[in-house]
Amino acid sequence: MRMTRNQWLGFGAAAFVVGFVAILAMRRPDEGGGGATADQSDQPEIAVKTREEENDKLIHSLVVLTAGTAYLLMASGGGRKPKEGGRELFWMRYVDWSITTPLLLTSLGLTALGTPFRRWGLLLGTLFTDLYMIATGYLADEAPKDSSMKWSWYGVSTGAFVGLYYLLWGPLREESEKTGEEAADVYRRNLTFLSIVWAGYPVNFLIGPEALELIDDDTSTGIYTGLDIAAKILFGLYSLSNTQEKAARALADGRVPEHELRPAPAAHHEVWEPGSSEERRGRGG
Repeated sequence: MRMTRNQWLGFGAAAFVVGFVAILAMRRPDEGGGGATADQSDQPEIAVKTREEENDKLIHSLVVLTAGTAYLLMASGGGRKPKEGGRELFWMRYVDWSITTPLLLTSLGLTALGTPFRRWGLLLGTLFTDLYMIATGYLADEAPKDSSMKWSWYGVSTGAFVGLYYLLWGPLREESEKTGEEAADVYRRNLTFLSIVWAGYPVNFLIGPEALELIDDDTSTGIYTGLDIAAKILFGLYSLSNTQEKAARALADGRVPEHELRPAPAAHHEVWEPGSSEERRGRGG
């Protein structure tokens, strides 16, 4: 039985509920007191995370929560407005992307940089390019089908999409290699996953009812739903798993400074110092 557009949206809303719970429930197999409580055997064991783990879980939880809210609204008949020919423009989808994709890019950026303050201009430029791509994509969707501006805006948005890939695979990838071998490996794996999934969005727009009409509304909505589930739920689980594996190795080797633990044993004020990440680690963090 073929699913309708609203059924796909309802399926998406339900999937994001499950995904939200799954991400919140993810733990390292070895998660426990670790080194922070090794000298306190008489005290209850406290689950220890690294700062990177905590940030990653928070970001991906917010991504899935936002997307689930958007799908619930669209499935209930909201988040849309009428267009010519009896079609509807789902403006809520663009609101969702304007919140969730910058969060996903922030997660990638933190993996590559360790701290956003090292190359904050590069990170902000990446986020602006992403939002510009989404805004011009909305203008392409809103433009009348027989208007030349539809293809003009689609071309501009696609150009921003290519620029975004350049920033992710160029400067940010180079920065991840400066951060360290493990960070570069996690960044490369996460970026490969996300790049493959994200490539489906402009293709679906092009062949869908918004442009060439090679597929109908129901099929296009089903593809968007699948892409969103992959880019937000599956990627969130994959990214968090990679981060937890990296954290487990660092904790086992005693390479995590106390101020990077969550909960931290004491308050800490981070001060950036010139030099490579390796040099800073050699000085004790």
